[in-house]
Amino acid sequence: MESKVMGVIEEQVAVRFTGKVNVLASFNRQFLGHILFKDGDIIQVTFNSYKGLKAFYQLLIQEYSLNSFDYVVEPELVEEEQRQIHYPFSVIKNKLGDVLKQYRESLKMRPPENVKILIDAEFLEDTLPVTAEEFDVLKALTEWNNPYEIYQHCELLDHEITWALVSLRKKGALKIIAPKGSVVDG
Repeated sequence: MESKVMGVIEEQVAVRFTGKVNVLASFNRQFLGHILFKDGDIIQVTFNSYKGLKAFYQLLIQEYSLNSFDYVVEPELVEEEQRQIHYPFSVIKNKLGDVLKQYRESLKMRPPENVKILIDAEFLEDTLPVTAEEFDVLKALTEWNNPYEIYQHCELLDHEITWALVSLRKKGALKIIAPKGSVVDG
């Protein structure tokens, strides 16, 4: 998949750019985040409320989902202390195809926004093992119970959250509460 942002990034990597690429909404030029470079390395990404690699992949997923963004390149001084991403761009780029494939496959499993997801108290007493991703989702569920908030606040990528929710549901760890008149499978 070739995208507008990947073209901008590859240019900055090729010229060993130091500075910032601002991400703006195309329709109103609202600032949505930035990609910070030091000597051609991506060292920090913010996008909406996301940071780090999650922000980078969320930006690419949004662009893949046909959202349109403008990119403004601004040279500026960047300090090594600002680094949040420690992978070379080639590694990040190689993982992109897998991230997009997983994202596409997980879309049909994503919970509807109108439900509440709660941890089943009986599960906490069970001895079923949980994966690291399931544990991260369970941590998010201690503070947030609607899908939008879970996806916003959990550190995992969207498709990782979806697969963890599916797995936890199969293990009987979750209770899904739908609004009156709604039907929830399961």
